[in-house]
Formats: sequence, structure tokens, C-alpha cells
Amino acid sequence: MRARYLFVLSLSFLFIQTFSSAVKADDIRWQTELKQAALQARTQEKAMLIQIGASWCGYCHKMDKETFQDQKVIKHVNSCFIPVRVDADKNPEFVEAIGVAGLPTTVIITPELKIVKKLSGYVAAREMQGHLKKICLVNHEQAGPTATRTAAIKKMSQKEETPEFAFKSVCLVSMLDEQQLVEGSPKFTSEFKGRKLCFTSQEHKQKFDANPLNYWPAFDGQCRVSQRDQNRTVEGNPYAGGVYRGHLVFFSSEAERERFTSNPSFYLGQ
Repeated sequence: MRARYLFVLSLSFLFIQTFSSAVKADDIRWQTELKQAALQARTQEKAMLIQIGASWCGYCHKMDKETFQDQKVIKHVNSCFIPVRVDADKNPEFVEAIGVAGLPTTVIITPELKIVKKLSGYVAAREMQGHLKKICLVNHEQAGPTATRTAAIKKMSQKEETPEFAFKSVCLVSMLDEQQLVEGSPKFTSEFKGRKLCFTSQEHKQKFDANPLNYWPAFDGQCRVSQRDQNRTVEGNPYAGGVYRGHLVFFSSEAERERFTSNPSFYLGQ
């Protein structure tokens, strides 16, 4: 597992800085024309994987360098989907129609143009692999029968898969105690407040079980900035979070985190 380390933003708030190298692999065959991609999706009976970002979006570039350079992710995307990049600034109507809450946003749409998965914010390679593996409609070595793939698309469009573990599988104990962003293991799990969590070791699990409220993120992991500024309940992203006065705080994007750090007393008030 790869760890991502936290460093001091101010005297009281810590946030994420990542250090990683790209994995050498074939590139994803991105398209940029939505209409052409939609036509190809219908012709080949494949879902579209649409990555919505912008040139100024730091986490968009981060996903390009990490998630979309992962060999397993590349294999899934190229064999199972029609990959499309969309510039949010140049396609505001599309962004509004999709209901984009923050960048980057990854959307999977069936050939019938039905949204079956929408992932807001940075998604690590391991998590992305899990989503794509569940949704992928063809075998990596040989495409299945058309009827089988069509049935799979219809089934996929009826129910959206949900992540198995909360908070993008990040180990809350590692994040708070060790200031590291590390994905937990399915071998070490607990449940709290109706949500399933995973940890990097049995020791980390035991520490959480002994005092879960100490490690549970503030506002139950919701983005406080979105609540106060937009009156919206938005799931926070640990990759856009940090530690504030000994507590984990998650935000929907880096922009929300920066707004919080500029005036934390306002966002922590009632």
C-alpha cells in the first residue's frame, strides 16, 4: 500500500501532500468529442467513462498522473469503456446537466445515456479499479456475446453500485495518528454509525474500536463548507481533508478545504 503524508498548512491545520511516480503503461485512449463518443458507445454497446475536469484543477492533474497511469485502470478503461475527457469550463451546459458538485468528477453513462455511476473528487487507483471491475461489461481477452453485454448494461443501469467501505477505504487511524493517507485492508474491518470501515492492521482496528469517536471525522465526514455556504449535504473526501485541532475534517474538494482554512471559526460555528 502506498502512503500519502500530511504536512502543516498552518499552526493548527494539516492537509494532504502526495508524492508518487507514474506507472509506465499504455495510455488511455481519451476522446474529446462527446457526440462522436456517444455514437461510438451505441455502435459498440459500451458505456462511456467521462472524466470532467479543468486546466486549473490540481486534483484533476493528480488523477491523470496517478489513477489514470495505473496499469489495471488503463486496461479496464480501454477494453470496457469509451473514455472521454470533458473540459468543465468549455462545456458548462453539460456540467450542469450532469450535476457536477466539484472537480474532478468521473461519470459512467450507458449507451442509452443513463448515468449509472458518478464519482466526485479525487479517486485513488485502487478504488477506481474496484468500481470499474464491477461495471466492466466485457472480458479483457475476448468480448462476450452481444446479448450478454446488452443484458449487463441494462442491469447496470438499474442499480448503482456503492463503495464497500466508507471514506474511500482510507484508514482513519493512520490518517489521524500517523498523518498518513493509507488505504485499509478488507482483513481488518469494523462498523460504526452504520458504516463499514477498513484499517491497515489489526492494531489500527483495535485502536479505533477502543475509542471510535476519537477517530471519527468531524460532521460525520460531511463537507462543512458545502453545508454552510451552499446548504448542501456533500460527502467529504479524505484526499481533500486533514487534521484540525486533533480531529479529522473532510471536504468535497481542495477549494472547500482552502475556504475552511481561511476562516475556520466561521465554518465551525452553529
